[in-house]
Amino acid sequence: MENKLYLFDIDGTLIHAGKTPSRVFAESIETVTGTPVVFPGGIFLGRTDTFIIREMLRLIDLPPADGYYDRIKKQFIQRMKDEFPVSADGFVIPGALEFVQQISADPRINIGLVTGNFYATAYIKLDKFGLASYFPSGGFGEDGEERIELVFRAVERVSMPYKKDFLPENITVFGDTSRDIESARYYGYRSVGVSHVRDKTDLAAAKPDKLIDNFFELMEGNGTL
Repeated sequence: MENKLYLFDIDGTLIHAGKTPSRVFAESIETVTGTPVVFPGGIFLGRTDTFIIREMLRLIDLPPADGYYDRIKKQFIQRMKDEFPVSADGFVIPGALEFVQQISADPRINIGLVTGNFYATAYIKLDKFGLASYFPSGGFGEDGEERIELVFRAVERVSMPYKKDFLPENITVFGDTSRDIESARYYGYRSVGVSHVRDKTDLAAAKPDKLIDNFFELMEGNGTL
């Protein structure tokens, strides 16, 4: 079997982080700008933290170039570091840990992240649920506003330590939103939609190559797709 690369989104795909991150995000923006914010519906779905900060600054008419972006990012990361590990909410998507453990033991399968989270908050979230050590690298929220930029960086970074080139048909993106599926399709990669915390009909409309509710559905056949 040829070498395969599996790239995983975090929120809604590997874990459900609960309400703490969005609350802390809103409070961090308010602390820095002095303006209370209410996130528009759906702003987090498949978006990057870079996009979210810049969009919220645009909505309250403040320019990111004036240092607001960097200060909000710093405040948000620190608050997440302090609060998320001890928060009571959040859970692992059923089978996610077991599936990642299974494929990590297969030398033919290489894994990484493609997430809108900042690098620091991505690993804060994963560490709480025992997943961080399985993901050496990936594409993160600092890499751009749009999902396709993250996918490009993820493939580039994950490929380097493995010293391998992956054919497009051997790269699979796992995600829970239409943006995850569309970003995979943009590069000719395969996709797996994870609907455990999403509307299955909406995700099916994005036409992923495979649609699952949870990762136990993939564990037959040693996790190969």
